[in-house]
Amino acid sequence: LNAQRQRGAVALIFALLYVAIIASFVATISYNIALDIRRTQSLLQQEQARHVALGAEDWIASVLRDDLSASATDHPAELWAQPLPPLPIEGSGGAGFITGQIVDLQSRFNLNNLIDANNEVVQEEMERFQLLLELLGIDIQLAEAVVDWMDVDSDVRFPGGAEEDTYAARVPALRTANMPFRSAAEIAVVEGFTTEMVTALLPHITALPERTGISANTAGAVVLTSLDRNLTQADAERLVALSQEQGGLELQVDFAGLLPEPVIGTLVEQTSYFQITSVVRIGSVRFAMYSLLYRDPQGQTAVLLRSFGNPF
Repeated sequence: LNAQRQRGAVALIFALLYVAIIASFVATISYNIALDIRRTQSLLQQEQARHVALGAEDWIASVLRDDLSASATDHPAELWAQPLPPLPIEGSGGAGFITGQIVDLQSRFNLNNLIDANNEVVQEEMERFQLLLELLGIDIQLAEAVVDWMDVDSDVRFPGGAEEDTYAARVPALRTANMPFRSAAEIAVVEGFTTEMVTALLPHITALPERTGISANTAGAVVLTSLDRNLTQADAERLVALSQEQGGLELQVDFAGLLPEPVIGTLVEQTSYFQITSVVRIGSVRFAMYSLLYRDPQGQTAVLLRSFGNPF
């Protein structure tokens, strides 16, 4: 009888152990299935968000084409310059919303204006960039390092330049670009620039594929002040407010007496380069896309660059 009881107990233990193994196996399978469903849903939401952002990019391009046909002047009161409020979206991946913004990139200092096609420094642009740095509390000698990063020679500019030897000593080592900036954010790797400096500078600079003029109607007070030492911060702030109030400035009238005539001649009223920011939220997914859009004088548009997650 004892032997039978022992065999029964062993059988019960094996049965319980078998049930426990099966339960653990089923739980693992259920967890993996739930995880796969969550991953698939996240991928579906991300793909939907990407298509929504691309659709917004196409719509904004059409807005900019229509804007050019309606007006030869770009200014802050126009439709394209207004932030896009949250718009609801629906789809197989779930419900969400999209927000957006368009920035006139010619309202900023173009780093690629510093050097001309002959690899020579454009002195007027250099002085403006140095003044911009000064206005932001950044050492103006760092402008020399920016030029050294771009120019094709290996001569270190005095006193603040930096060439191959400086970057080769870093860990990891770098090489100077020896070419125009591809992105304003690239300035973060230029010798001497700290994170705080880059954060302060990025809202006021851009990197465009050609030399460009400053868009007088959309430039901020800091960029306008950097045009010439004779233009005060107070004058620049007044011009910014005036542009918003009257829908643009009359260059020869509103800048008369504030800027030399040659400097006024570098200002533009019509913009060719825009940055489109599209942020889509669907479920737990947040998708951000930044587009560099070019609009030619006939109104035709082309996307020159896209960046996902981080602005260029």
